[in-house]
Amino acid sequence: MIDSMRASFRDMVLVDGGDAFGGRSELEKRKAEVVLRSMGIMGYDAFCIGETELEFGTEFLLDAARETKVPLVGANLVYHRTGKTVVQPYVIAKRSKVKVAIVGLIDNALLLPETEGQSDSLVVLDPIETARKLIPPLKKKVDIVVVLAHMGLAKSTKLANEVPEIDVLVIGHNPGVLMETRKEANALLMASGNKGQYVGRLILKLADKKAIKSFDGTLVPLDGRIKQSKLVEALIQEYNQQEKKLTEERMRQEREASLSRAGEDRYLGQETCRRCHEEVYDKVSKMDHARAYDSLVKDNREGLAECLVCHTTGYGEPTGFGGSSSVDLKNVQCESCHGMGSKHTRDGSYKQASEKKCLVCHNTEQSPDFSYKTYSKKISH
Repeated sequence: MIDSMRASFRDMVLVDGGDAFGGRSELEKRKAEVVLRSMGIMGYDAFCIGETELEFGTEFLLDAARETKVPLVGANLVYHRTGKTVVQPYVIAKRSKVKVAIVGLIDNALLLPETEGQSDSLVVLDPIETARKLIPPLKKKVDIVVVLAHMGLAKSTKLANEVPEIDVLVIGHNPGVLMETRKEANALLMASGNKGQYVGRLILKLADKKAIKSFDGTLVPLDGRIKQSKLVEALIQEYNQQEKKLTEERMRQEREASLSRAGEDRYLGQETCRRCHEEVYDKVSKMDHARAYDSLVKDNREGLAECLVCHTTGYGEPTGFGGSSSVDLKNVQCESCHGMGSKHTRDGSYKQASEKKCLVCHNTEQSPDFSYKTYSKKISH
């Protein structure tokens, strides 16, 4: 956001540092289309290609970006045979008579995915050498140079020191989180983490000669206070319904396959545990874990595999949620922490809940404030 006197919505420049989608399955490809269509609706000015965006092949990426009108940038990503850049090296956005160049750079140490049927392989040139050649002459044509650096915090910091013409660095590829914008050499560094938890907001106030006079940079949490776009929400709901159908079909196939396996250990469900542990059951049933599945239903996400793993018991295992078990395994039940009940009923073996088990779901991305010592006291029984 750039303004010589005050900030307004018209002055905003929207960018992304890459790794916004990826995968191999058709469903993940559909998710990629949803992400790009959402960016198109929001009017993104530039999107730097990361290595995960290339997992479906360059043809898919270029076609999807063209259809959604999302400008892709990548100054050092080139075709092996021709040496031509895969996408444009940069774009120039004009805001309040201010010209902003947005350059894309990717770390040349990253391994690019191999895709079948691709006519020419891709090569990543040295990003610092590319920046040294490209940015100084570009700076003479514009007022502000923004680099989308898909190279992590350490290498982006080095880039800032090596190329003093850079004004702003938006960091991608496991960028970490900088809650407030950091100054490094002449550049302002921004890193907003992963999984869309935050969006970076940087307000620049410029002097008469378009030099940066002052700045205000911070991260804004994407929580319930942010008003949702009806158009984007419709895209998400359409995708959710498609994944729900595929998940239900996969669960049906798993049930059929597991019926042929006899004598295996099984999930028995919390009602079985309750027979001997009524007092514990009463206490646990009042905890948030006991309502984990309800939160998915409320948000219409009960068909999403990535959510079911942490909101049900034993999802993905033959006798877990969605498998052959005939018992209700919704929510985070006893066996999520203590293991399959059949082992306990057979020989009394019993697993203590462990920090490692909790961190499967309460990781830094999904539960950044999680402390095992603090949280374990809340569920102790």
